[in-house]
Amino acid sequence: MRTAKPRRASRVSWLEWPASRARWLKWLVFGLAALPLCCARGVSHADEVDGRWSGRFSLLGNYYWETSTRVVAPELAVQLTSPNGTDLSVNYLVDTITSASQAAGTTVDVSFNETRHDITLGVGRELALGDNALQWRTGAHFSREPDYTSISGNVGGSLFLNERSTTLHFTLGYLHDEVRQNFRGPPPPSNPGTILGQFDENFDALTLSFGWDQVLRRWLIAEFGYDFVYLNGFLANAYRRVMVAGAAVGEQHPGTRIRHTLTGRLKAHVAATRTTFQLRYRAYLDSWDIGAINPEGRIYQQLSRNLELRLRYRYYKQTQSFFYEDDDEAYAPNAQYFTNDPKMSAFRSHEVGLQLRLDFGFLEGTALDVLHEGRLDLSFNYLWRTNVFGDAVTAQVGLSVPF
Repeated sequence: MRTAKPRRASRVSWLEWPASRARWLKWLVFGLAALPLCCARGVSHADEVDGRWSGRFSLLGNYYWETSTRVVAPELAVQLTSPNGTDLSVNYLVDTITSASQAAGTTVDVSFNETRHDITLGVGRELALGDNALQWRTGAHFSREPDYTSISGNVGGSLFLNERSTTLHFTLGYLHDEVRQNFRGPPPPSNPGTILGQFDENFDALTLSFGWDQVLRRWLIAEFGYDFVYLNGFLANAYRRVMVAGAAVGEQHPGTRIRHTLTGRLKAHVAATRTTFQLRYRAYLDSWDIGAINPEGRIYQQLSRNLELRLRYRYYKQTQSFFYEDDDEAYAPNAQYFTNDPKMSAFRSHEVGLQLRLDFGFLEGTALDVLHEGRLDLSFNYLWRTNVFGDAVTAQVGLSVPF
């Protein structure tokens, strides 16, 4: 991947991200985080009667496999609701990555292990607005691994109208990532004019999300959403290298990227067969000329009082970025941008998935009655891809118990 380059002077333009503007946006997002705690009157909750806290505890095991990478990620999540209706959540994940990929810093033909720690905190509160309600929520996220640090915050709300048959959503988020290098083996030669060992890059992102949920019939719900993401800074891989004019150099991506995503979902329930159908669609376009479509279908079938089966199929197709070449040696010596990233290519994928959810209601009145409102989730997904990443497998097992 790319070694260190002297930093370029920032241009004074709204498309660039001066430090003063980044700081202003950061403090705006984190400052708005206090709103759910400062508002006046919350919606009444049952726990206000006896003054007790309630919540849910979840323990998950996640697994991911592809040709050159394995990820094992245990995850712990706790959700709490206070007597006055304030919702609190904390999620901690640690994943161990085993990889032999050069794009992850391997310069010798051996695999390596790397650990990432990830924590997410959330606060929310629902407020009464006459016959309607407003739910404020805010969150912070921190993730760190040997060559990467990420911190982000968000604030948003959901406005419930027409006896909750209409819901409007809004979220504002800010992210700052720091990128370093941690070679497993001797580092590759540096790019001409660069100083090896002084790699220190970062990027920032601003996210705006809007959504609209509408109950069309008692059995039919429609959902629509739009996401806008603006990224600025180092947007390449810190290790991946490209052959340009016969020399292996670190890849170079544009310093800004604008993403647009439209989403839609229809949910229909057939009471006679206890079946729920979901049709999802996602359309994506960005300033690097990558466009993608992503339809997905799901079927949820209640097999018994305590057992539910979910089947899913997902299709994905995208175009290539304007600077991607199928043969990286095709780049001209004076090329401004060049990449060896398979995610920049045109490709397709098919994914099928199976999930079983077992509710513990059958434990009520037994010695394990404390678990009777809990559940166990088991899922398995297989992904076929036409790019060099190849096929992949994801699996998850989860235990969730309220208290």
